[in-house]
Amino acid sequence: MDSRKINLSEEKETLLITLQAKAQDSRSKNPILDDKKAAEFLHMIDYDFENVSHFGNEIMVIRAKQLDTWLQKFIKKHPSATVLNLGCGLDTRITRINPPSMVNWFDVDFPEVIELRKSFFKSQKGYVMISSSITDLNWLNEIPKDQPTIILAEGVLEYLTEDEVKELLNLITSNFPKGQIAFDVMSSFVVNSGKDRLKETTGAVHKWTVDDINTVDQLNGKLERMAALSIFRSKYIHKLPLKTRLLYSVLGMIPNFRSMMKLLLYKF
Repeated sequence: MDSRKINLSEEKETLLITLQAKAQDSRSKNPILDDKKAAEFLHMIDYDFENVSHFGNEIMVIRAKQLDTWLQKFIKKHPSATVLNLGCGLDTRITRINPPSMVNWFDVDFPEVIELRKSFFKSQKGYVMISSSITDLNWLNEIPKDQPTIILAEGVLEYLTEDEVKELLNLITSNFPKGQIAFDVMSSFVVNSGKDRLKETTGAVHKWTVDDINTVDQLNGKLERMAALSIFRSKYIHKLPLKTRLLYSVLGMIPNFRSMMKLLLYKF
């Protein structure tokens, strides 16, 4: 296909940060995700990736791998599950997971993003792309409610307000009788440290910060926390190159850094 010129802004443009991180990982000697398709997509896009090269690529790759791991475990237990991938961007999770044919998978993102995504993926039996902001909750009407459901929100909820997150969680637990939801949260320390660079680069703004995981628990009484994992405590840190691994080990001992990003898994 011809090279695609990118014309995205704000949180929509941040999909290129995660795409580049996964593509770079696939070219490493000891990849964590080994996402060859991300690298393939990267070469098909006309964009100055130097613009987004200064973000923490390893952290984004480890985050994706942990969410993949939780998803694989859920699908193994529920091979006819419904999967919702919110704010999917150009994520290639469906090809990394390669779910059983009984799984119904829905990728949801802004109309501009889904239009771009359709250059790389096609809706088909068992896989549907939905053009919608995740805060315009009418998209929930398109999802079947008769199977255990897992919802993933990778690098997404930070761009919502706490009230928007609460409304989303409440509607999810009201619409789906049984399932899990996995997402990441960022501390005020890391958001405040990087907000100027993020806004200058993409125009995006992080709105929701979490310094105490208990505040997330209190957003929805139907959610029961299963895991709260510091990104620096992930077992996938051990797959990083030695120098990077040592750096992350040191950072993981510093409270502000240790709590900068946590990966949360809840059941309902």
